[in-house]
Amino acid sequence: MHITRFSALFILLAVFSSCEKAIDLKLENSDPKYVIEGTVTNEAGGAKVLLSQSKKFTDDNTFIGVSGGQVSVEADGTVYQFEATGTGVYQNTALTGIPGHTYHLKVKLNDKTFTSASTMPQPVSLDSIYVVNDEFATNKDGSKMRLATVKYKDPADIQNYYRFVQYIDNKKEKTVFVDEDEFTNGQTVNSRLNYDNDNEDPAREIRAGKQLMVEMQCIDAAVYKYFFSLTTGASGDGNNAAPSNPMSNISGGGLGYFSAYTVTRKTLTVPQN
Repeated sequence: MHITRFSALFILLAVFSSCEKAIDLKLENSDPKYVIEGTVTNEAGGAKVLLSQSKKFTDDNTFIGVSGGQVSVEADGTVYQFEATGTGVYQNTALTGIPGHTYHLKVKLNDKTFTSASTMPQPVSLDSIYVVNDEFATNKDGSKMRLATVKYKDPADIQNYYRFVQYIDNKKEKTVFVDEDEFTNGQTVNSRLNYDNDNEDPAREIRAGKQLMVEMQCIDAAVYKYFFSLTTGASGDGNNAAPSNPMSNISGGGLGYFSAYTVTRKTLTVPQN
C-alpha cells in the first residue's frame, strides 16, 4: 500500500509502503500573499481558520498571524461568524460539521475577499494502529527505525481520500501523509506512515514506552490535490523549471486550503520490539 507523504514545512503558511523521499517545500521569493488554513470537522470545536502571510523561503518558519479579518462559514442557509481568539486565529465553537454537507468559507481582509467550499465526506473508521520495524532505515544509535501502520476498511464504489496525522508523546510529526483508494477500493488496507527523520530528532522516534497517536481524516478531492501538489509542482524536485505554490482551493488570490473533514483517532503505548 502506497501513502504519499512530505514535510509540512509550509513556507506559504510561514509555519506547516512507499519509497518516495520526504521533501521540504521551497518556494521562490515573491511578494507576500495572504494564507488561509481553514477547517470544519465533525467534532465540537473543530471549526477554525488561521490567517497569516507568506514569506520568502529564506525566512524562518515562525507563524505570524494576521488580525482584522472577518471570517464566516455558511452551511444549509445558516451563517456562522468566527471570533478572533488570538492573532490570526478565528474560531466558532457552535459549528459541528455533518458528513455529506457542503461548507462555504468567506474571509474579508482589508480590501480583499477570499472564498472556498468543501464537502465533508462520509466517515471511514480507523480500525487499529500498530508498529513495525523499517527493514532499511535505522536511528542515530543504530537501532531499527520503527513506523506506525494504520489499518482500515476502504468503502467500495466510492472515491475516498485520506490524510493521516501522527503524534509521538503529543508532538506532531512534521511529515504529512496523504492517500487515496485508486488501487485499494473496497479493500482492507494496512499502510505504513513512512517518514525520514532527517534532523535526527529523538523526539520524532517511535520508541518503546512512548505514546503513539494517529488521526485519520477523510478529506475531499480538492484538499487531497492541495497536499499532493506539494510533492510535484511545489517541490522543486527537478521536474519543473521552478517551484510553484500548491494547488489551493481558495479563490480570490489567497494561498492555503479549506477542508471539511471527518476524523477518527487511535492511540497506543509503543511496545517492545
